[in-house]
Amino acid sequence: MNTLARLLCATLAVVAVALAGGCASHPELRPYSAEETRQLQLEALQRRGLSLDDYEQQRRAIQRADNLPVVTEASVTGRSNQG
Repeated sequence: MNTLARLLCATLAVVAVALAGGCASHPELRPYSAEETRQLQLEALQRRGLSLDDYEQQRRAIQRADNLPVVTEASVTGRSNQG
């Protein structure tokens, strides 16, 4: 093998190991807690540009809500890509 072929093989091996290592290190998806869900909703509400009265009304509704649905990271990502 010539030098260029060896260099190419070594580079491909390094890239393959890096990709395999990166794929194995992703964290497991877990459901958000009720507090995390509430915080995400409040952050989204702040970005909507509502009038102060509408903002306060919706903020109070979010803070009063006790039975929040459990949201997974995958469903949040899917929802943001649809709109």
